[in-house]
Amino acid sequence: MTVASNSQRQPIKLKIRDPFFCKFLHRTVHVQECLDDYMNANALNIKNSPCFKCAHGLKMRTEFSAT
Repeated sequence: MTVASNSQRQPIKLKIRDPFFCKFLHRTVHVQECLDDYMNANALNIKNSPCFKCAHGLKMRTEFSAT
């Protein structure tokens, strides 16, 4: 998630309880839920989980960690 500001793109500072629309789950989730689901899917090697190698979730987690 980014917003334009004076022709420059700056990241929005995500917080753990901020909601966003997950493209793969087709519903609104919180950053905390995305983090939990991603860690569980990868730690347990659940390859059929939509959170396993989720590109959209990766973007959200990256923006969260940058804040």
